[in-house]
Amino acid sequence: MNLLVFATEMEKNGVFPNGIPKGYDCLISGVGILATSISLSKVFQRKKYKNAIQIGIAGAYRSSGLKIGDVVEVESDCLIEFLPWEPNTFFATGTASLKKTKSATVLNCAKTEKTGNIRGKIAQIETMEGAAFFAVCKEYGVRATQIRAISNYAAKQKKSEWEIEGALMKLNSFFAPFL
Repeated sequence: MNLLVFATEMEKNGVFPNGIPKGYDCLISGVGILATSISLSKVFQRKKYKNAIQIGIAGAYRSSGLKIGDVVEVESDCLIEFLPWEPNTFFATGTASLKKTKSATVLNCAKTEKTGNIRGKIAQIETMEGAAFFAVCKEYGVRATQIRAISNYAAKQKKSEWEIEGALMKLNSFFAPFL
């Protein structure tokens, strides 16, 4: 069985407005490291899955060369706020035919150009759930793939400036052939 994981109902509905494809279960994990870890662990304790795909939006660091609307596959992810103390990179086990990126899972989104520039030396994008998703999938022996569309540049402070709808439309277009 396969599991699709979204942080929010908005992301799920934006990507699959007509419902989840047959052969897939769906989890709305909640936003952030803790919500994702807890909800995904509960699901994996109840049911065995072969594959899990996390789908959602991400912020790109300006140095990445990525554009708003680009759809990417995360090949590795780290808990960036913990890097000085503990190496904690998690790797994807799935493969999609997309540009591969390195991601930083963050507790707080980059709110300044300076923070974005520093984090951009380690990763190309930032999310709030990715490393937790990879870690829990690894723990339960589930093949993990993370697909993200760029909705904003990581240093923008105002969420109202993010292009969430456009990013979700790009994800919808990417997944349309699978429906």
